[in-house]
Amino acid sequence: MAQPGPREQGALRRLVNLGLLIGGFGIGQGSIFLAQTWLVATGRTDLLAQFGTHFSFGMLGIIAVESGSLTILSAQIARLLASDGEKAKLWQSYWETTTYRLTIAAVLVAGLLIFRDTVDIAAYSDGYLLAALPALFIWAFNGAGFLDGLQKSGISGITGSIAYVASAIALIASVDRDPMSAGLLTGGALSIGYALTVAAQFGALSAFGWTPRFARPTKTGVRTAFIEETSMLVGLMPGQLYFRIQLTIASVFLGPTATAMLVYAKQIISAASQISGFARRIEFPRMVQAVTANPAIGTKPLVSIQKISFAIAGAMAVAIIAASLVVVSIFDGFVRDTWAFLAVFAVTILTEAVGQSLVQTLFARHRYHPAAVARILAVIAAIAFAWIFVHMAGTYVFILSDIVSHAIVISLSLLWLKRNLPADGRSP
Repeated sequence: MAQPGPREQGALRRLVNLGLLIGGFGIGQGSIFLAQTWLVATGRTDLLAQFGTHFSFGMLGIIAVESGSLTILSAQIARLLASDGEKAKLWQSYWETTTYRLTIAAVLVAGLLIFRDTVDIAAYSDGYLLAALPALFIWAFNGAGFLDGLQKSGISGITGSIAYVASAIALIASVDRDPMSAGLLTGGALSIGYALTVAAQFGALSAFGWTPRFARPTKTGVRTAFIEETSMLVGLMPGQLYFRIQLTIASVFLGPTATAMLVYAKQIISAASQISGFARRIEFPRMVQAVTANPAIGTKPLVSIQKISFAIAGAMAVAIIAASLVVVSIFDGFVRDTWAFLAVFAVTILTEAVGQSLVQTLFARHRYHPAAVARILAVIAAIAFAWIFVHMAGTYVFILSDIVSHAIVISLSLLWLKRNLPADGRSP
């Protein structure tokens, strides 16, 4: 029996989803920032450094388990709803995706346990590792992609802040504890936080009439999940490493001042781009449904569905440039140089918005492999560019390398979209 509920979001619902996504981002990141600020103010920098490093790697593990399945599952759900798919088929897609995520979690956990047994690690690291490992298995069951496909992305966004808040509380509570206890407490908070997140997501699905149920995965579905989500993972991981490599180049060739400028500016630019990305995430199910309803739809109409993300990107860039001009006119020295750098960096918010909108158009057309290739080639070219021209351009080479990366993504995405849509506008 086909599922009840609207296929299209109204403007108000999209606005609510956007508000909840931004709110979840603010609550999660804000709680970590406040806890870290308190540690700085009280001189607990050792704990801050330990937690920051381990939490960062914990998030990297969560991203690896997710493997872009949020996008793929969201597309599958939206596509099935548009074609009046049965409830069992929708839950079957979820369990096929979960099978893949559980496999990735098992590989990561096995590898980390082997690492723990073969390397002598610090007490905090040992405690954090043991307590955080369950988070990888727990997150394999997350329902964020299902909620996104139902056009309830705001729920997955606001529940996503739980693990961050739990970690922030644990960080404060671990002050003055021995390293092993502090590691167990903060690592355990990550696992508990994600357990609460998944429970909240399932509760929300039940409240919306989608009570979670088991549907046996098919061999074909699991095989497809492994192929598509591995492609997404391969495309995502270079991007996760990209900024870390930029920091290495800055540290080696330009020194601590330039590295600090890059860290400060990149955090602001990344936050602005992520807010723009929330709007694209909200619009994605509508893009998938548009392609399902009319496979011959052109690239321009699909990109235009994402117009709110362009408006947000433009507004964020203008706001950052305006704020930078004010700061530059008041301050001198490092502050002035950093904000002048930030004002130029703001341009990349716009170029990234264009590139990611085209990547999402590829996703809507079920073209995950070309998108992954475009991302990988873009990262390789950007790193090479920064490495070659860092002495010539100084800190500004990282702005130029980002633009190079975005230009490659835009060019390759347009090329592949054009190939998939011949001159008459019909899909092959």
